[in-house]
Amino acid sequence: MTVLVDTYNYGHFIEEAIDSVLAQDFPPEQMEILVVDDGSADDTADRVRKYGDRIQYFYKPNGGQASGLNFGIARARGEIVAFLDGDDYWSLGKLQRVAAEFERHSEAGMVYHNFFYKRDISPDQLPQSGLAGVSGFLRDNRKSLLGYDLHPTATLAFRRSVLQRLLPIPESLVVQADAHLSACVVFVAPIVYSDQPLTVYRVHPGNLWNWAGNTPPCGNVFEGDAADRARLQRRVLATRAIGVGVRQWLEKNGFDVNRPELRAYLAQWTISSRAGEFALSPPGRFRFFRHLLDQPRYFGTRMSWRHRVVHYANAFGSLFVGYRNFHRLDEWRLAVKRSLRSSLGRF
Repeated sequence: MTVLVDTYNYGHFIEEAIDSVLAQDFPPEQMEILVVDDGSADDTADRVRKYGDRIQYFYKPNGGQASGLNFGIARARGEIVAFLDGDDYWSLGKLQRVAAEFERHSEAGMVYHNFFYKRDISPDQLPQSGLAGVSGFLRDNRKSLLGYDLHPTATLAFRRSVLQRLLPIPESLVVQADAHLSACVVFVAPIVYSDQPLTVYRVHPGNLWNWAGNTPPCGNVFEGDAADRARLQRRVLATRAIGVGVRQWLEKNGFDVNRPELRAYLAQWTISSRAGEFALSPPGRFRFFRHLLDQPRYFGTRMSWRHRVVHYANAFGSLFVGYRNFHRLDEWRLAVKRSLRSSLGRF
């Protein structure tokens, strides 16, 4: 087993990450721990070197997460490679559970699992992620393929023989590099999901990736928090790059990207990056309308008919209210429901 820890300026977190690996109930002689420091300018090196020969520490010039993962994978010797970001940490029993799943499913190329997330200002773990998890050979099942949610780096482990078929990760992915691996592996081998939360994903101001968990409460992204806006800009660029990289990998490996299910699979990154672009620069009504129509068009198979009706109603409603006032549709819908309930209650 190879544990690959990628880090960049996370000196104040890195010891907790490493300690969570060393605390695993897993035979030390069957595990190597590689820490790839992607050009940190803080005290990461001093903190890692305190662990001596229990850790293999590599420092490289800053090039982004993809370059760090490519560097580390090239040096991994374990049959299984488990990833961990330097600002996250694992729960006890993580490696034993992952190893058991690989042993139980000899055909599996990736094992991944649920996770907790934790705000840095709080000592408590927050609820589980709520992301959907699926198992099986997804390329053979359109509904499962389109219902597949990518999970964070620290929840992923790959069989190294399968991992080699997914490389190199496009180095344009300064963040979210692992997404290329987990997006492509489903076309190479079956995957196995565990709903047991075995990782704690840390949410803090230094996160380079923007998501709902690290967006300031009541923040106005149009003119608000600079760090939040920078994260969102990185997200737009990275999401677009993921889609491009996955498409290129599929084409290189002989897949027909014009097949309806692959067009829908690739559309998720186009739609997601477009949503980020809109938050940074609000679109006109017709462009926003077409964006909303794309969601049931590509992902209708994972929606109930009621869900699809709501999507179409919202799309047409956007022609009247526009992007900035789109949230008012939900407010009006709730107001109508309350009014109807009140009226019915009188009879």
